[in-house]
Amino acid sequence: MATSAQTLSLIIDELVKAKPLDRDAAVTLLAAKGFLPKKLTEKPKEKKVSCFASKAAEDFAEAKGIVVPDGFKGTATNDRISVKDLKQLAEGPKAAKVNASPSAQQFCRDNGLDITKVTGSGTEGKVLLKDVKDLKPTAKADSDDEDTGKRKVSSAAAKLMKQYEIDEEDIVEVEGTGTNGTVVAKDLKELIDLIKAEKSDESSDEEDDE
Repeated sequence: MATSAQTLSLIIDELVKAKPLDRDAAVTLLAAKGFLPKKLTEKPKEKKVSCFASKAAEDFAEAKGIVVPDGFKGTATNDRISVKDLKQLAEGPKAAKVNASPSAQQFCRDNGLDITKVTGSGTEGKVLLKDVKDLKPTAKADSDDEDTGKRKVSSAAAKLMKQYEIDEEDIVEVEGTGTNGTVVAKDLKELIDLIKAEKSDESSDEEDDE
């Protein structure tokens, strides 16, 4: 609906008289006088810009109670945060990958050794089982010897130990399932698998070097 000449004249008079500093001031002045339609006086709703890439990411953050650090930039478009980014935040920083064979890592875990302080003798400084075997705490070994004495090993297990060059110290943590705790062949399976994996890793490294 067009504004009448009389209304326009009144609007002009008000503006000349009040001399508002800016548009917002003029709108406020004229709205108070009833000269403007309601739609013109309503402030536009601010569109909320989400930092999440999707509703799924937003729901994931809320469900897990994840607090996004200030300044954190996601990997999605426009630096928005994806579910993948949130999972990484929840998990925390990943520990640096250790250049060591599976058997060496397992040995260190079992014996409470810090593998990061071991100098490896393998390709590109890879830590091998033989590098960590001599680092096993003697106190624990002595204690075990006093409590249990020499481990009982079946003939089949003994053959496997000889075949894979497994020392008695290597089976201190192995639980014997035979009579009176005797270590039988099946008890060595996990250790042998680790040794096989180590040899496989060494072969793979040698092929890469070629």
